[in-house]
Amino acid sequence: MNAVGIIFTLAAVVGAFVYEGGNPLVLIQIGEYIVLLGAFFGMLLASASPNALKGAFKVIMGVAKPDPYNKKNYLELLKIIYGLSTKVRKDGILSLEAIVDDPESSPIMQEATFFLKNKDARNLLIDALRNVVTGIEVEKLDEILDGNIEAIEKEISAPPKMVGILAESMPGMGIVAAVMGVILTMGALGGSILVIGEHIAAALTGTFLGLLLCYGIFGPMAKYAEFKNEDFIAYLTALKTGIIYIAKGDAPIIAMEAVRESIPPMSRPDFELAEQTVKGK
Repeated sequence: MNAVGIIFTLAAVVGAFVYEGGNPLVLIQIGEYIVLLGAFFGMLLASASPNALKGAFKVIMGVAKPDPYNKKNYLELLKIIYGLSTKVRKDGILSLEAIVDDPESSPIMQEATFFLKNKDARNLLIDALRNVVTGIEVEKLDEILDGNIEAIEKEISAPPKMVGILAESMPGMGIVAAVMGVILTMGALGGSILVIGEHIAAALTGTFLGLLLCYGIFGPMAKYAEFKNEDFIAYLTALKTGIIYIAKGDAPIIAMEAVRESIPPMSRPDFELAEQTVKGK
């Protein structure tokens, strides 16, 4: 919904301008757009490593993608944890080895399309199950999972921060564009009043665009990515809870409930729905 919000913001700003009698064509100042957008992506190229640059573009392109960590995908996770826990209770810890070797062929995983496409979550589970099969202590496994999640959190938090920092520089670049317009205006003194007016309009448009890009477009993009990252870390934390209960050999329904209770309230399914889902009812 973030893209809808940005479109609504632009429509409100331009709509108010037109309502007050402004000509929207005045806002089309190609030179100002070149300065501001060129500066944004130029600074991004200058300050980012290849991985961070890729992540920053994902932040910008991800504005049109909804947050996937909803009840439906959490129910899928609960079903995975319940299935793995049931398998351990029936067939023992070593039965997980086949899933570690080929997770896609496991009946437990075959319907978990969202989970299997989530590379970080998938790798976290498979690596943890590999450790469980080798007989790792639960306390040690807990530490390893915490370290892995912390490393993922650090990696994914960098791109939104970078986009946010560059967004905050847009008002400053708007002033640069405005000063450029003033210089052009001074050079046009003595000429046609229409030409002078066009240069002044371009200068003011640069300041306007700088503020709009900061607070209306790139800033919200960065904040939306931060919220999605927080939801992703919550998803991994819920997964970690399930892994620990599997390693301890607790009853499947207890493992499922522990995971369900760790899900953020807005995305948490109620117990009856969760129980019916994991039992295939």
